[in-house]
Amino acid sequence: MASPFNDLMILPDGNGFAVVRGGKPLETPKGLPFIVPARALAEAIGQEFAAQGLKTDVRKMPMTQYALTAIDVSGPQKDDIVSSLARMGGNELLCQRASEPPELVAEEARVWQPYLDWCKERFGAEFCLGSGIVPVDQRPETLSVLRAHIEALDAFALTGLSEACNVSGSLVLGLVLLEGRADADAVFEAAELDQLWQSCKWGSDPITEGRLNAVRQDIAACARWLSLIGAA
Repeated sequence: MASPFNDLMILPDGNGFAVVRGGKPLETPKGLPFIVPARALAEAIGQEFAAQGLKTDVRKMPMTQYALTAIDVSGPQKDDIVSSLARMGGNELLCQRASEPPELVAEEARVWQPYLDWCKERFGAEFCLGSGIVPVDQRPETLSVLRAHIEALDAFALTGLSEACNVSGSLVLGLVLLEGRADADAVFEAAELDQLWQSCKWGSDPITEGRLNAVRQDIAACARWLSLIGAA
């Protein structure tokens, strides 16, 4: 069955590219023009629309969803999003280390520490480590320098970072993906290190596997978004 969106066009519009139908740019739910910063992203969105049938399934349109979020949410609510991400840094996943068994302790150090070292080198942000479930207090200057970097992002890059942080549970891993320090698979393996280690040692189950697959797909979508906007 032909898609009702086969007539979409991508046209330059100011500093971006508009997704156009019937000679008019599509609009977001808030009535704003559907304009994105890169032709590659606009084309990917057009392909998502073209793949739809008579009933649109936004769950199969991740680039479109991210674009709508960037235009309708990340711009108008930037301060709130920046504050939320900065708070996430105060409870950084990669700093919450296991105290036992020794094999897991070593694996966390092997996988996680290079990303923290990179964060220190890249941003001058040094994190403190803790163990167990009680969050460790981070230096105010660490969170301040990271907040300043996040505040400098435009709405589209901020959307990608926010999505990456939320799905990985880590500000550092979100920044790693944003800056292209590691690919989606590596970020997934770091984000789910403890669960993957437990599954390897004790086995898994369909519910856990389903959740892990969903996380992997979401991180891959974040990586694609960042690539399409030219951030990573």
